[in-house]
Order: sequence, then C-alpha cells, then structure tokens
Amino acid sequence: MPAPLCAICGSQPATYVCQTCARPACRDCFDTSNWTCHECERKEARERPHPEYGQPLQFGLASLLFLLAFAAIFIGALLIAVGSMPNLGGASGGAVILIGPIPIILGGGPYSFELIALAVALTLGALIVFLLVRRRA
Repeated sequence: MPAPLCAICGSQPATYVCQTCARPACRDCFDTSNWTCHECERKEARERPHPEYGQPLQFGLASLLFLLAFAAIFIGALLIAVGSMPNLGGASGGAVILIGPIPIILGGGPYSFELIALAVALTLGALIVFLLVRRRA
C-alpha cells in the first residue's frame, strides 16, 4: 500500500504526522524540532505575541530594591569579616572559594595549612557529589 500524500502540498508522500492537527505531512512541509506541520507552525506564530527587540532593559522598583538589599548584605558580611580580624590573636583559618574553575585559597595562622587541606578535601568531596547527582539526573 503506498504512503498517503502530504495534506499540505499534496505532491509528495507523507512521512510524518503533525501532533497538533494530525494531518500527514512530507519532510518539506514538516518541522521535526516542534513535531508540527508548517501550517500549524504559522498559525501558532500568528497567535503568539512577538517580543519587542531593540528595547532597552527596564529595571523596576523591585529590581532596584533587590540590588540594594544584595549590596547591603554583601557590605555587612564584609564589614563583619574585617571587624573580626584584630580579635583573631592566635586563631587559624582556611578557606577555598571556587569561582567557576578558578580556586581561591585563603589561610592564616599557625594551623592554616591543615585547615586549607581540610577545605580543599571538602570542596573536592562536594564537587564529586555534585557530579554524581548530575550524572544520574
């Protein structure tokens, strides 16, 4: 039995079926990325509002308040960290900060090497767990 003809152009054999209208369509009249025929694609494009390109970004009051709150929290945390520095005395500390693939390693005090090694081990452990969870998903 020969394949039915395309319901859109009517000249080629249909190899696909539109998921929206269920009409048979040939490969020239079908979009495999959306799994719809070109007729349904044009109809959907007419119904969908077009974004306004070339318009400058507009930040509302909520965006401004968010940026101000974020800056206040960041500055407050920085002031707390700087304010606690003179009170350290003989204390030690170590940290690893990852910004993308770039590690920033910080440490100070007599036990800083051990604390930095612990921070590196915890960072590597967290990365391994992240990669394993991401692989399963």
